[in-house]
Amino acid sequence: MKNNITCWRVYLFFSSFVLQRYNTNNLLNMNQIQLPDTYAALSDFRKNDVYLPEMNQAQIIADFFPGTFTELTQRLSDITGAFYGGMLKQIGKLYGADAIEEVSRTFMYDLGSRMALKNLEAKPHLQPGIPAVAKILIGAVFTSSPEYSFEFKALNDHQCELLIKGTDRYHKITNSLQIAGLLKWPVIKPFIQGVCDTMGLDVLLNIKVLRLDPDSSCSYHVAISEK
Repeated sequence: MKNNITCWRVYLFFSSFVLQRYNTNNLLNMNQIQLPDTYAALSDFRKNDVYLPEMNQAQIIADFFPGTFTELTQRLSDITGAFYGGMLKQIGKLYGADAIEEVSRTFMYDLGSRMALKNLEAKPHLQPGIPAVAKILIGAVFTSSPEYSFEFKALNDHQCELLIKGTDRYHKITNSLQIAGLLKWPVIKPFIQGVCDTMGLDVLLNIKVLRLDPDSSCSYHVAISEK
């Protein structure tokens, strides 16, 4: 019995010693290695991560955590594009080329509808209408499509006219997968239609492709007006 108690005490002492050394080493590493500012700003997302004692936490963070918010945003956007393109590529293999456009259109429409509902629920002051559609499009660019920029030409209760410019990530990934020719461009048109329909708006939506280059540089003219 005494031997068991002694062994248990030794185990606790050794475990405490190892943990203390681990925390000390990691603290030293954290102090010696410059961590990205992005890691500190997003620490709430990483506070539950647990590393093994032999892992150099600070070095891993320094090597693999995005160093700037621009890099972080671009990586997330690239992943979104890769998911979209990869999904459509597999859809084409399983169900044929015609299914690619159908799935893309349905997916984008549903995405627009969900974004409209989310914004209407989160912002009770947002009254359904063409100006609200414009605000949701701005929010979509801010949060989900950083490669786009917008230039408003007209906006009132009866019409909205704007240019969407930049790099079309959906064209970029589908072009690399050789399925871009099977889609109707821009693929974001059903997204905007989904926003309008979910708000119960009876509008005309017209989008013209002013430019869509092989490198996916784009310029789209968007016009929304009352019928």
